[in-house]
This record gives sequence, structure tokens and C-alpha cells, in this order.
Amino acid sequence: MNYKQKLDKQKVGLNLYRLIDESNYTYEYVAEFLMLSSPRVIYEWTKGTKMPTIENLMNLANLFEVRIEDILS
Repeated sequence: MNYKQKLDKQKVGLNLYRLIDESNYTYEYVAEFLMLSSPRVIYEWTKGTKMPTIENLMNLANLFEVRIEDILS
């Protein structure tokens, strides 16, 4: 990914939604895996209103066994 490209929060949200759905993980499980206090931020990510941090992207990529680029593109 070209560093000058602007990230599309909606596309990232759809990618995360798809990955969670296909994995059959609950939002609660993903939040627990990421050591978040609540799954609320997961909903915000999947709706495209917020973006995960780099650390959370790395952990999500590990959880779903994909590359970070697969989440961002």
C-alpha cells in the first residue's frame, strides 16, 4: 500500500465485519482477545466510524491469520 493513500474506514470496517463473521468469533471474544474493556469499539470499527490502532491491527491480523494489508485494503 502506498503510504500516501488515504485509508477507507468503511472498507476496513467491511473487511473486519467479514473476517469476524467468517471466523464465527463473537465481538465479545475479539474484544477479550485484544484486551479491550468492551466490544463497543469493535462495532465502531465494523461500522467504519473508527479505525483500530496499529497494535490492534497487528493482533487482529494474527487472530484471523491474515496480513494487515488484507484488513486495510
